[in-house]
Amino acid sequence: MKQSVSERKTHIDKAEKISVKTQCSLLQISRSSHYYLRVPESDFNLKLMEMIDREFLEHPWKGVPRMVQWLNKDCGLSVNKKRVERLYRLMGISASAPGPNTS
Repeated sequence: MKQSVSERKTHIDKAEKISVKTQCSLLQISRSSHYYLRVPESDFNLKLMEMIDREFLEHPWKGVPRMVQWLNKDCGLSVNKKRVERLYRLMGISASAPGPNTS
């Protein structure tokens, strides 16, 4: 069974005689992914996710445009559509509105 990149990263040891470059190539990991540190979500994004979650539970038909409108006008925040789209994907939610009839 093939290991994930995060599992393979644990095998890299800087104290070894083999260079990090060689270890990464043997494990088929790019060096940039070895040195990359994931940045956690900001406090503002966590607060937004909480607000979106509460509003979405009450109104599950609200898609990204309506949620952006609600956040900007009703909550007094300045939020971009792309940020809300990304948070929707991260939270795994989507509006439950019916699609158009294309018969």
